[in-house]
Amino acid sequence: MKIYFIRHGETDYNNRGLFYGSTDVSLNQTGINQALALHKKLAFLSADIPVYTSELVRTKETAQLIFPAQEKTALAGFNEKSFGLWEGMDANQIEARYPVEWQSWLDDPFEITPPEAEPFFDFRLRVLTEFEKLLRKRQDFVIVSHLGVLRVILQACNPGKTFWEVDVPQGEYQVIDTDL
Repeated sequence: MKIYFIRHGETDYNNRGLFYGSTDVSLNQTGINQALALHKKLAFLSADIPVYTSELVRTKETAQLIFPAQEKTALAGFNEKSFGLWEGMDANQIEARYPVEWQSWLDDPFEITPPEAEPFFDFRLRVLTEFEKLLRKRQDFVIVSHLGVLRVILQACNPGKTFWEVDVPQGEYQVIDTDL
């Protein structure tokens, strides 16, 4: 069974270095171009391969550009982690408004939760629960989602790597071949 992992294309929020997990923004022109390039790279995939996205527009737009003919299913389990009151701010803005919380989070990002944000443990459990449901179908599939979501899944599949070592650059994809 092959699983294809795709990170959504670039948004203006990515370009500006903003925290925006649950904020719903569209792709910018670079993101559109990245998705169109992946459309060509992944043209070899079967037209009936299931494609799963998050519920956020940036993943749905990316998936539509890459896989215009395939049926797509949006799953809440693959939504990015919410950053609560930090949404829409860059690191400097967060540090200025929430200096104590920011430093605590930098020291232990998996245990410290930003104000009104989703705890990392809950996020990880949500993502892996959704992923396990798809694995039980025992068929190839595609996930178009967010870096945090993809890091959780790929780190779980590669326990020798840390969360921060896992990367899926925008405009590229990763594939794992598994018999899980």
